[in-house]
Amino acid sequence: MMKIIRSQNARSAKVELTYGWVALALFAAAIAILGGSSRTDVVQLVGLRPAAALFLIPALFFLSRQKLARLRPPVIFLGLLTIWTALQLVPLPAGVWQSLPGREPITALGQQLGQADVWRPVSMVPSRTLNALAGLIVPVTGLLLIAAMGAGRRTTFAVLIGLGALNAMLGIAQVVAGPESALYFYSVTNAGSAVGFFANHNHSAVFSAIILVTIAYFATDRQFRIHHQLHRLALGALFLLLLVVALIGGSRAGFLTTILALCTSGTLFWNRWRTDKTKSGTLTVPYGIKAPIALGFGLLGIAGMVALFVMFDRIPALSRVTEATAFEDLRWDLIPVLREMVSSYWLLGSGFGSFEEVYHIHEPAELMFSSYVNQAHNDLAQLAIEGGLPALLILAGFAGWLIVSLRRIFKSNSEEGRSSAATLIFWLAVLTMIVFASLFDYPLRAPLFQMIAVWLVAAFAMERSVGV
Repeated sequence: MMKIIRSQNARSAKVELTYGWVALALFAAAIAILGGSSRTDVVQLVGLRPAAALFLIPALFFLSRQKLARLRPPVIFLGLLTIWTALQLVPLPAGVWQSLPGREPITALGQQLGQADVWRPVSMVPSRTLNALAGLIVPVTGLLLIAAMGAGRRTTFAVLIGLGALNAMLGIAQVVAGPESALYFYSVTNAGSAVGFFANHNHSAVFSAIILVTIAYFATDRQFRIHHQLHRLALGALFLLLLVVALIGGSRAGFLTTILALCTSGTLFWNRWRTDKTKSGTLTVPYGIKAPIALGFGLLGIAGMVALFVMFDRIPALSRVTEATAFEDLRWDLIPVLREMVSSYWLLGSGFGSFEEVYHIHEPAELMFSSYVNQAHNDLAQLAIEGGLPALLILAGFAGWLIVSLRRIFKSNSEEGRSSAATLIFWLAVLTMIVFASLFDYPLRAPLFQMIAVWLVAAFAMERSVGV
């Protein structure tokens, strides 16, 4: 009887895993095609959010308390962020609202218009905050879907690697076709660059760097069981493809994160070979080649390819590292303004999505150019401005959970015989890339990157699970 039950459970899990692959792949495809821009005025939003909402049906249908327990911390933090965004739309009594810091200009205007007693929400631009709340449908659905389908790290990483490969191939096609190509999905984009599914080449390049190190981790972690030679060759080919796209892209953030990805990948491969030597007494790779020799040839090959790109001036990001346009100077000039805005809205925030409009209140005359500022280009500062102290507390709690989890993962992997150093190196590299990119840009404002981020967080939460 027990054998029959186990057999039925195994078949059910296998069918559900198959459905999980299909559901995650379809969801990723929909978000990739429609969610690559962080702007609020792109026409793709008309299809993006209804499409994401449709995937809530299978997510809620297959979801159970047991499945949700695997991802409880990420669900809690994302739920808290959603609740706080909604609370920013709740009207407050006029006296309470007027006592909030940063509301003085609107209060004075309201008095002149005879609207001093009007109840207003925390958000200074309610329409933008409502749009931000609606936009959370993408990360919420992505997280619930991955929980409901019972997908493990193997499935999650495989879908992300596949998405990265498609993004890279589309980027190469865009460069070949030229800046006027119909392969660019958005009118406001980095035409001529390999943006892939994104509108911003920085976001695409950072995503490619993350997938580079993910491929290395996927290939070296024994729990993923990548033993077939064809699978290894495919991963190697994808690695080189993503590296080429990173080199021909014009993103400085992408170039710097790619360097980190290459260093991390080399460390992961070396750690795997070193561990194999400790266990077997030999240090070889397929075809009996000594691992140090293979690693040396690999490094020389990559270095040679990079040298050729440099020699023929095919790395735009390298020349841009030493260049500074007027807009890049503006990023540094924004720091005093951002500091002033943080000091004004630190308590409850100005409302998620309101930065572009609220910035006009603080914009100094000397920073007025033909180009305009739609984001702070520093997500930590923008989070403090828009979300205030509650948002910072949620972020602090999330950071604390990451730190505690890294410590537990390190300890548990050591006990299970896995390489705790490799696991720690991989996740630290991924977190560093995302944090670095967010300090100088706004990748997490794009729905596609939000989906990628929540899936990475889900994989991180499942890191200590027995299954993959």
